[in-house]
Amino acid sequence: MPGPFETLRISEILAVILDGLQGDKKSLYHMSCCCRAFTDPALDILWRSMHSFAPFTSLISQSVSFVNDAQTSDCDLLKYRCNSLDDWKTFDKYAARVWSLRIGEHNNNSADLIKNRDCYTRLTVIRGQDEFHPFPKLRSLAYVLSGPISPQAKPFPPSLRSLTLVCHNTLDCDPIELALDRAVAEAPHLKELCIIGLMRTMRTLQSTPQLQFGQIGSVDLSKAYIRAPELAALCTLLSQAPISDLKIHLQDRLNMNWQAIPPMFPALKQLDVRGSMFSVILFMSRLAATNLHTLVFQPDGQLSGVTTFFDYLIPIIAEKLGKSLKSFDLHINEPRPHARDSDLIKSIFQGLEPLARAGLQSLRLFLQVTSTMPVQFPPEVQSMLEPSAWPSLKRFHFATKATALE
Repeated sequence: MPGPFETLRISEILAVILDGLQGDKKSLYHMSCCCRAFTDPALDILWRSMHSFAPFTSLISQSVSFVNDAQTSDCDLLKYRCNSLDDWKTFDKYAARVWSLRIGEHNNNSADLIKNRDCYTRLTVIRGQDEFHPFPKLRSLAYVLSGPISPQAKPFPPSLRSLTLVCHNTLDCDPIELALDRAVAEAPHLKELCIIGLMRTMRTLQSTPQLQFGQIGSVDLSKAYIRAPELAALCTLLSQAPISDLKIHLQDRLNMNWQAIPPMFPALKQLDVRGSMFSVILFMSRLAATNLHTLVFQPDGQLSGVTTFFDYLIPIIAEKLGKSLKSFDLHINEPRPHARDSDLIKSIFQGLEPLARAGLQSLRLFLQVTSTMPVQFPPEVQSMLEPSAWPSLKRFHFATKATALE
């Protein structure tokens, strides 16, 4: 029977142990130092997911230290030729292990962050001359849009599958259309896109470029601040992609001509939308999806317009999604008089009856409450909250919660 040490030399067993230590960088470091057999496997896990570019600045050879200098121009970078692989030996040893790299965070506009972003971008200029990316195995990247992207740079490696663009909306920042154009051209296998913050656009639908999005299927705009011009351009642009999963937060009273926007997101299957009743009604009216099966809705603002919600939104949902919708989650988070909760729930369920008859299989209603006391409903409403009241559904769930959905 092999001893404990010989057992750990079995690669499959060692991989399971190291996977369990992914969040424990101290233990991974100690394992990488304890014996040669553990060094490479432990370092692979230790460097797989990096939450900052800063550790890599110290790995750059002195012979190419000018990439850290903000005064270095693209012309200076293009004059550089790497005559020895030793210049990059240490850097490549660790960068080649990275699958996930986060260069920026939302609401973090520090000088160090911009310096690290610029250093990363300049590295792609130098290594790109040899058709080589500094992070050849990178799958996930969080990249800061704060200023123009150099034409010579290639910040999005071909291996990329997931991209987060953190927008800082500086005056010289590339419009989101151009950034996406670069992303899909350099990373043709991109599948997931997340946009955070306040973006810039070309502002006219006529100038929206026709992009080939390839495989992109999931888009998260729930943390993006999207004004009317950006929403019109972005929806028109992204509707060219085969997006099946969309998360979006719509601002209140978006002043735009919705009829000028072509039918949106024909391939959509899952939609998680948050926003004002008014904006969501207009957004839903332009959906072209015929196979959307999952809808999550979290309205913003006071729910005084419950009548508006059911008089306008539910008929739109029933007309457009009645044949395909199987799951509907409704989160009501905003403050309101608790005396009206019973009337609110009655109105909601009465409005949802057509969807249940059309083939809805799962219905979940979450009601935010601020009181720690149990919520009491009259018998008529309480009976509507029982699964037996919805025999056509495979799943029915009602719950109160103390905090809003994130």
